[in-house]
Amino acid sequence: MDLGTGNGIVPLYANALYGCPFAGVDIDGAQLSLARLSAQRNGQDIPFFELDVREAPKALGCGRFDLVTMNPPYYSQSSAGEAPQRARQRHGDRLKDFLAAAFLLLDNGGRLCLCYRTDGLADLFALLRQNRLEPKRMELVAHGDRAKIVLVEAKKLAKPGLNVFVSPGQD
Repeated sequence: MDLGTGNGIVPLYANALYGCPFAGVDIDGAQLSLARLSAQRNGQDIPFFELDVREAPKALGCGRFDLVTMNPPYYSQSSAGEAPQRARQRHGDRLKDFLAAAFLLLDNGGRLCLCYRTDGLADLFALLRQNRLEPKRMELVAHGDRAKIVLVEAKKLAKPGLNVFVSPGQD
């Protein structure tokens, strides 16, 4: 399950690369139309659901997924001139909603894979633990001399223990 799937790139790519079944959830019907069109043109049978992430566990079933992916909203405020729909997707205090939904959607021992900004890492880890999602792997993605993005894999109801990796920087 991909939460906040947008145009569906993660389910489309995962299905094409690994042949595994995948689904996506997003609140933006226009983006989901693009996702459905892409799946259709690629001969992929991928369900996309127009739902707020808070509604996803009830609508799709608790404990039904062994993997949840997400690229949750990064910023707390929208920028001037940003389209209202885009602002709704990218901004606000939504990380807790995404993580709570992931916990409910995942089967016990299921994995959550997400990317996030490094400047929000402390909040991310605090909320992961609050939602009983234990960080197991982390990779810092460097661009130049600084990492700005982090990839995190967490496991539902797991014991502590984190492995950290660093990708080589690209100038």
